[in-house]
Amino acid sequence: MSRVLLIPLVLLLLLLLGAVLVVPALLNQDRVLKMAAAAVHEHTGATLTVHGDAKLSVLPALGITLSDVAIAPPENSQSDLRDLRDLQVGTLKLGVRFLPLLQRRFEIDTIVLDKVRVSIESGSGQSKPDTGALSDEDLDALYAIRRKRMATSAEATGTEAVLRMPLALHVKKLTITDARLELLDAGGAVPKVIELVRLDASDLSLDGAPIAIDLALRVPGKQVIDVAVKGAIRIDQQHQSVTLEQLDITATGVLANALQLRTNGVVDLNRQSADLQLALTLGATRGNGTLRYASFESPQIDSVLQFNLLDPALLALAGPDAVALAGNESTAVSGDQSLPLDALRAIDAHTVVTIEQARFGAHTVNNMQAKLLALDGLIQVTALSGDLHGGKLKASGTLNGKHNAVTLETSGSLNRLDIATVLSATESKLAATGNATLNWELHSQGNSENALTAALHGPIKFTTEEVVVKDVGVEQLLCQTVALSNREQLTATFPVDTRFTTLAADIQVAAGKATLTPLRAELSGVALSGSGNYDLLSKNFDAALKARLSPELEQLDHACRISKRLLAIDLPINCSGSVGTEPAQWCRVDATKIVQDLTVNEGLEKLEKKASRFLDKLLNKGD
Repeated sequence: MSRVLLIPLVLLLLLLLGAVLVVPALLNQDRVLKMAAAAVHEHTGATLTVHGDAKLSVLPALGITLSDVAIAPPENSQSDLRDLRDLQVGTLKLGVRFLPLLQRRFEIDTIVLDKVRVSIESGSGQSKPDTGALSDEDLDALYAIRRKRMATSAEATGTEAVLRMPLALHVKKLTITDARLELLDAGGAVPKVIELVRLDASDLSLDGAPIAIDLALRVPGKQVIDVAVKGAIRIDQQHQSVTLEQLDITATGVLANALQLRTNGVVDLNRQSADLQLALTLGATRGNGTLRYASFESPQIDSVLQFNLLDPALLALAGPDAVALAGNESTAVSGDQSLPLDALRAIDAHTVVTIEQARFGAHTVNNMQAKLLALDGLIQVTALSGDLHGGKLKASGTLNGKHNAVTLETSGSLNRLDIATVLSATESKLAATGNATLNWELHSQGNSENALTAALHGPIKFTTEEVVVKDVGVEQLLCQTVALSNREQLTATFPVDTRFTTLAADIQVAAGKATLTPLRAELSGVALSGSGNYDLLSKNFDAALKARLSPELEQLDHACRISKRLLAIDLPINCSGSVGTEPAQWCRVDATKIVQDLTVNEGLEKLEKKASRFLDKLLNKGD
């Protein structure tokens, strides 16, 4: 039995000894380099040069090690490597399988690359046009050119394979460390650098078999961005597709919180399209949905997404730029910056999004649903709905940035908004309860947020139900004036709140102001009317109101009985202030004006009496 076991051991020893002695003779160093250079030039047109050492080895593995390798780009501009400007490799290790080699077949077992430097010219020297400098006619021509290029490219898809390999690729393991990709502009500068810290890939092939990958990317700069990718893919050369079985992507350094994305789907290399399933995590935000990207279709991006939370605060930048921005918030959110028209005009997308909670500053829209279309600077929100502070929101809007005169149109309604919830969310010093309903149709034109706000114009209809304003006693304020005119003092305890039976206004927005004309309000014994203005940018307001009193006020206090003199005049009430000031100081009764009106009325009453007596005397004389 021991002799039987000894036979394979001896055979293995002889095989290894033969490899040590025979393989170096078969694999002559110079011959290998010439074969490799010829193969690279034949299939790519590039020139392979080895400036360092070239070592052949058998133990511990059969392979070749090259150092200081350079690949010069081909002279033929139509080559697949036409955008390559430089490629250098510090160390290249190639391990081959021994048994196929004895049968004169070359099968790769491992590839190890270290200190790789690649320079690629991005954009083929074509810079993106500054659309802000174009006329409306030039912009229309630019959009037409885009459509034509897209149609031409779509017709050409599938005519030529993107992924082409001269030989079947089967690599057991690929490792790349310390790689640097430089994306050059037409002038040869280095606008962007991407570092491949490490890539490990197992079982590489082009026949659709699963390939496990684990890589770490870094984008250096003032704020370093790190990206980690782990999962499996399948590359099918025959069908020109890449299947993402499941990729877990983590990005840090872009936002204050790490962005985690899980995706799977299929990428069509020829058609430059991808159909993906997405699931993301960003802080407290969880999202999922589908996304289709197609270079030669419109919309280029078509997505259906669902989120539990959307909060702009979670999109805060990380690093020193974010700190500087936070330290200069007045400038950052001033609203005077020009709209990003170049970016808006480059978007071609259709999105349907559902958000459980969408936070916009102090306001939260629950169960928000929106449909958005974007093409050539025309951004359309065709439907927007949700629950806002207890009310039902329905709206639509269009931002038209196709041309130099940017326009905004929006219309919608907000039914039965809970006033107390709104005031609490905005931390207003005014306390009130009740419901409000708004309907609006607004238009604007401008190239910045503030310009659009200042140019808003259109009607807003405002109605309310069961409004009670806390800690503001309008009845007591008016009765004090009435008691003063009666030369008496109030003795009753008045309500500290004001309960309106009617409160409504027709609001006209124009020239940066919301004008309330008319404002109508009724409460027990008092009817208010008047007009007012609210500045949309400064948030200051002023209003001139008139109060018409009724005898019902006497029920509150005998000193508040309404004489005929007061019934005949409107009590002027002036209100002014800003949203952040104390509500109790907003309004005051113009006592001087009341005295003047009473004096006039008294004078008229005396004249009427004298005229009446004079007429009586004349009539009596005639008799």
